[in-house]
Amino acid sequence: MDDADAANALTELGLSTYAARTFVGLQKIGVASASEVAQVTDVPRSQVYGATDELEEMGLIDVQEGSPTRYRAVPVDEARELLYDRLRSSADAAFDHLEAVRGQHTSSDDREAIWTTEGRENVTARITSLVAGADREVLFATSNPALLTDDVADALVEAAEAGVDVTVASADAAVREAAIDAGLSVIDVADVTPELSVGRVVLIDGDTVLLSVQPTAEMPTAADESAFWSEGTGFARVLAAVIRQAFV
Repeated sequence: MDDADAANALTELGLSTYAARTFVGLQKIGVASASEVAQVTDVPRSQVYGATDELEEMGLIDVQEGSPTRYRAVPVDEARELLYDRLRSSADAAFDHLEAVRGQHTSSDDREAIWTTEGRENVTARITSLVAGADREVLFATSNPALLTDDVADALVEAAEAGVDVTVASADAAVREAAIDAGLSVIDVADVTPELSVGRVVLIDGDTVLLSVQPTAEMPTAADESAFWSEGTGFARVLAAVIRQAFV
């Protein structure tokens, strides 16, 4: 990482471009005037003053009034904590607002919605979220040990500890052993759909279903895992009944 990369990263933490470049420059120089900052950074002298005002307001620099005014950056550890706290505070406020407004203008169009999710990390995140919302039962099925990720296993264990009836179904001995080691109920099933390259199947409370597939020779450009899922719909209830017959 060079100075430009560091400045770009700081902008992602809430600094303006000029403030980020100025802060990097001050860390290199120590104590400096606006002219000295401009000499070692890609910041016009006229813009240094606005950048230092921003940095001072954020608590990232100390200012020594005089002729000329001189600036000193706070230590890196202090700056890290200030920016992390600021980022967490902004994120918390944003998510609190999203929680407050969620569903205010819900449309009836999504009552029978079927959703898709692309990419293994995204599918894993969706599974853990759905499992966390389970009230009565969870069935998780896969014949690929790599798809029983730590995040999914932890979510299944937490659900079981909360009183949810959790079952792991698999034709793979390694998957069953991992589930048993985690204290989960296990059933041994045949690989009922090998030709479809099914990745993971999740059934929750009889009305929420997720089914993922992996790339095949016929779909070489597909994502490493793709899933469709539906929650609380008639489609999900019908598919849940089919899955229950196939895996239980």
